[in-house]
Amino acid sequence: MAWLLIALLAAAALLAGWKGGRVAISVAAAIALGWTATALLVASDYRDVQGFFDCGIHCTTLQDAVGFVAFAGPAALVVLLLGSLAGYLTRRIKP
Repeated sequence: MAWLLIALLAAAALLAGWKGGRVAISVAAAIALGWTATALLVASDYRDVQGFFDCGIHCTTLQDAVGFVAFAGPAALVVLLLGSLAGYLTRRIKP
């Protein structure tokens, strides 16, 4: 299930980046906001969320969500930036 969510997040980021403009900025801001919230939760040790590394099969839903955002957020941002670059280059090359 997590791989499906990662694939959907990557596809949405790529399409938003390809479209460019305000959509890409909004998606990048949402990804950055989610990742910042995750970093704050981990730093404050809210309900033992920093234990998502070693909780194994006993993870809470919050730990799973924090782990997903911590790893998928930066990857989605990279895909968004690659999509923005590809969209910019294709718009620039067309006469």
